Formats: sequence, C-alpha cells, structure tokens
Amino acid sequence: MIEIGKDYRLVMIERDDDGYHTGSISVTVTGRDGNLLQVNGCEVINMASPLFHSLIDEEGRRAYFKRVNEKFEASLSGEDGDFT
Repeated sequence: MIEIGKDYRLVMIERDDDGYHTGSISVTVTGRDGNLLQVNGCEVINMASPLFHSLIDEEGRRAYFKRVNEKFEASLSGEDGDFT
C-alpha cells in the first residue's frame, strides 16, 4: 500500500542514446488519485505509464532484510531454524 506522507524510492524507466535503463530518486508521496501519484507536493506521476517501474518503501525494505538476517543468524547458531 502506498501511504501519503511516506518517503519512497521512485524508479522510472528512462531512455538515452545508450538505450533504456532505470533511474531513481527519493520522493515523498503527498497525494494520490487513482493511478496518479503526487510526489514532493508538485509533481504528478502516472503509475499506469509504461515508464513507471516501481515505488520502493526503503524503510520497509531495510526492516524486512534485517528480520531475515536475524533469523538466518539465529539458525546458524542453532537457536531457531524457522524461516517463516
């Protein structure tokens, strides 16, 4: 879910002389109306655009990988082998 007021990494597909690649910037979501996403209070991104790639919750991503790492470390020490 996309939350208003939360910081994300916006990834878009870009084209230059070398072809297509992805570029990303940090944004704060300030509004949403259907597929339209307002970021930083002044830009509107159409999430239905073929150039829209993803919106990454960096804080959530770090928390997820921290939990996975803690479970992995615990399994190596024999404390807990459950990765669920």
